Amino acid sequence: MNKIERMKALFAGEAVDYVPAGFWFHYPEEYTAEECAAAHLKLYRELDNDIIKIMDDCFGYSIVKDVSIKKSTDWLEVTLPGRESKQYQKMEKVIRILAEEVGEEVMIFPTMWSPFKLMSWAYIFNGSDEETFMRHCAEDPASIAAGAKKIADVLCDWAGGYLKAGAAGMYYSCQFSEPQRFTDEKWAEVVRPSDLQMLNRMKELGGYSVVHICGEAVFGHRSSPARYADYPGDLFNWDTHRSGTTLEEGRDIFKRPILGGLDNHGLLAEGSLEEIAAETTRLIGTFGKKGYMIGADCTVPSNIDIARLKAAVDAAKNA
Repeated sequence: MNKIERMKALFAGEAVDYVPAGFWFHYPEEYTAEECAAAHLKLYRELDNDIIKIMDDCFGYSIVKDVSIKKSTDWLEVTLPGRESKQYQKMEKVIRILAEEVGEEVMIFPTMWSPFKLMSWAYIFNGSDEETFMRHCAEDPASIAAGAKKIADVLCDWAGGYLKAGAAGMYYSCQFSEPQRFTDEKWAEVVRPSDLQMLNRMKELGGYSVVHICGEAVFGHRSSPARYADYPGDLFNWDTHRSGTTLEEGRDIFKRPILGGLDNHGLLAEGSLEEIAAETTRLIGTFGKKGYMIGADCTVPSNIDIARLKAAVDAAKNA
């Protein structure tokens, strides 16, 4: 199998010759598109990852950098940038460079942040704070949901452009499922709709969605993976060591392929190469060669010794 065949088999829940692996970290936001593409190529070639996941190192906030929200109903009047956004243009260029270089051998997945997370950036980067955002969510969920839809409309258009540039789909970072923020009911009312808009659009466009369920450090990384059980994703990743949901439990929840299992704050950063390889082998022995991809709970530290990640990638090939 080549890398693309292996990933297609993974998404389909079919057996693979070896369990695919993938790791990624952040790069300086100041990188040009060319520098960003070169850095991703370097990591890909050093590790022999089975996908290229393109980091969004401005964390998506440039889409809302000019949005000032004083009252919740301001979201009804917001105007957002389209493909003329520098953020879009940089990501599209990175995708094109990578696709031209290695697009015939590996799938490329640009990071896309959830509209709801981008809404929170609008408050944080424009003189307000997250507390105000959460208060608006409680007091005026209809305006908040309308704002999230506006952002999702733009991102859905961007997703189409990314696919045309050579992406295989998106690495979609879900946010705000911590029970400390929302009850199940309120989360379903204000957060879920824009997530589904994004994921359903990607499916309509024929692309794959890697769904990353991200927790927030301020709330102890306690995301709620079970809330995403029926999301139309193709591969699911979450913090198995801090969410309270193990890989075994997640496999039962999603009933679709899963990614992860290695602790980016613990074993990958602090364990020996032998321990990393042994844990990788153990995980593959537990989950087998169908519907499982080796990776970390989340982004690994950018200063990590590449040998640590290589230990996991090589162990996966030999398991």
